[in-house]
Amino acid sequence: MKSPARLLILDDDPLTGQTISNIAVLAGVDALYTDDPREFFRLCKDWAPDFIALDLIMPHMDGVQVMVELARLGCQADIIISSGVGGRVLDAAARSAAEHGLKISGVLPKPFSPARLRELLNRQSPRTTSLIRNVTSSAQSADIIPAHELADAISLEHIKVVYQPKINCRTGLLAGFEVLARWYHPSRGTIAPDDFIPLAEKSGLINALTESVMLQSLRWFASLPDAIGPEPGFDYLKRRLNDVTMSVNISAISLSHLDLFERIESHCRNMNILPERIIFELTETCAMEDPVSSLDILTRLRMKGFHLSIDDFGTGYSSMLQLARLPFSEIKIDKSFVMTASESKESCTVIKTINDLGHGLGLYTSAEGIESLETLEYLRSIGCDLAQGYAIARPMSGPAVIEWLINRNNNDEIRRLDVLHSLNILDTPKDERFDRITRLAARLFQVPIALFSLVDTNRQWFKSSVGLDVPETPRGVSFCHHAILDDQILVIPDAIKNELFFDNLLVTGAPFIRFYAGCPVHADTGIRLGTLCLIDSQPRNFSSHEQLLLKHAAQMIENELIADYVAHSDPLTGMLNRRGFDARAAESIDLCHDAGMHACLFLFDLLEFKAFNETWGRAAGDRALIEFGRVLKETFRGSDLIARYGDDDFVVLMTGIDPHASESALTRLDDFIAHSAPEHPVTHVSGWALLQRKDNIQQLILRASQNMLMSRSPRGN
Repeated sequence: MKSPARLLILDDDPLTGQTISNIAVLAGVDALYTDDPREFFRLCKDWAPDFIALDLIMPHMDGVQVMVELARLGCQADIIISSGVGGRVLDAAARSAAEHGLKISGVLPKPFSPARLRELLNRQSPRTTSLIRNVTSSAQSADIIPAHELADAISLEHIKVVYQPKINCRTGLLAGFEVLARWYHPSRGTIAPDDFIPLAEKSGLINALTESVMLQSLRWFASLPDAIGPEPGFDYLKRRLNDVTMSVNISAISLSHLDLFERIESHCRNMNILPERIIFELTETCAMEDPVSSLDILTRLRMKGFHLSIDDFGTGYSSMLQLARLPFSEIKIDKSFVMTASESKESCTVIKTINDLGHGLGLYTSAEGIESLETLEYLRSIGCDLAQGYAIARPMSGPAVIEWLINRNNNDEIRRLDVLHSLNILDTPKDERFDRITRLAARLFQVPIALFSLVDTNRQWFKSSVGLDVPETPRGVSFCHHAILDDQILVIPDAIKNELFFDNLLVTGAPFIRFYAGCPVHADTGIRLGTLCLIDSQPRNFSSHEQLLLKHAAQMIENELIADYVAHSDPLTGMLNRRGFDARAAESIDLCHDAGMHACLFLFDLLEFKAFNETWGRAAGDRALIEFGRVLKETFRGSDLIARYGDDDFVVLMTGIDPHASESALTRLDDFIAHSAPEHPVTHVSGWALLQRKDNIQQLILRASQNMLMSRSPRGN
């Protein structure tokens, strides 16, 4: 029979000590109480408790001193800190104990509830290990591992890599992986990175170790889509895996060795991996030690296309000025705050502050160390971008990742609905991101109805619709219910002649469907959420080329589902910003090219806008920008891509436009402004760039600027 867990209590108040003991016994836990530190340490050694309840404020030896001694002895028990001091002091004591290597089960403010104590006692399974750890048996110390063993392990690739998934916090969709090194020594056992990485740095092997880890992970990363296999239904997942990112930790010592990064860039090129998919993670202290050199080096890495993440943010002593100057693309919140978020108000405050700081600087925010769904929900509520931790997935070997991905891709209905509901997209307001695509689809295919439909438990709900007024229809009569059963596009040339649909209520009644084409829209996991569908009251054929175009448009919706719209949106005007426009313009031009249509790019440069701000004030300038953005939205079509591209630059990408229709668009703009603000005439130099195939968007913008496609005075606002 399994022995009950043991709780040892150290408290200077006999009443409190006895109360804790009584509650523990009623919970099935053996308990001993003492108020003498010497007796306490004797019992620690002889009785070997599984739990320790420790008061912070005691006359002979305070709780912090006791914890320091417990750490020196290698205590393995779960420690419950109790006291009547404030929450901030309790949390600080818990963090101090954790930094000494002790395992903190939780804090117990006085007065406490019996339920809270029982919860802490039940949180961990009791252990049978001794209190005192045999520190001499830890062969993982860098001081006792010869450097030549590490060199051999690196050259023979005995140091392996594992991968921990990162997800989009808002949607729960896969965003990438972090690479972690593991040394499985044949005689010493598993050696922790905290032991062999300092040895690599000390012995001059860190660059060799970094390159070995990069080569292993890049080979795996390049082969990842093909490793999924040919199973039906995985096409979307395989395509998506060509876009996710991979994060690798970089030592401060390696940062100045540009030849290492030249070789990494060469490896990426040889394996057809874009540098934009690789994120180098640097610790906060590493990046801030020499900010002048760091600025040069990090800028060169960004120029090569690599992304940079400042890791463990919040634990160093960084300057906000230097953080703003250095070209990071991501800020990673240290796990010490994330792991205590569910119990510490202060940790939550720090997390939100770092998250807001990151977004204010235009950075993605990432949190690691998530161990509960409660913490994940908090991160989602404050708008954190990326998340990783045991609550999502543990670090895994390459083959285990494949198994994890396939399991996530399971298309059974329960899983499908779970994924759909986790996106928090059902019953949400209209969204211009999706409306633009359904309008484009309706115009491209010349159909009266185009829908982005999500198939829920008992209904299909329209996130975006053109030509249909109802927000939803029953799932039982929906065509989309059938379209999501397969990855292929469902085409019904004439519903009246189809055995499955001839007597359908949507065929015999409004909207009197005769033609239907629905392309499944997937989540990041490959789960089919709904469709982008086309409907006509007249029968028609749908060619293989048209199906290809519809699939392309559906992919645009899928990209919007995984896009971080907060990072892609201009907070002042609510329009797309430069990053958002660049991410969408290329696929719009691709679609036009595939459809044999033309696209037209306009650049609007508000002249002398800086002088306008200086004369009338920034608030007036902001109002002018907002108003000009509204004018563009009112003037151009709902399917056109409109963005604030710079401080005083706006861009419009018109797709499916007649080569001679650009002047008509400008005339509409002139007429709109003349009607709304006749006292402020606008002069401009007109012109347009005809785009027939995909090109680098920033080059197109530069070319447009050089050619003065459009210049307007701020007086026009």
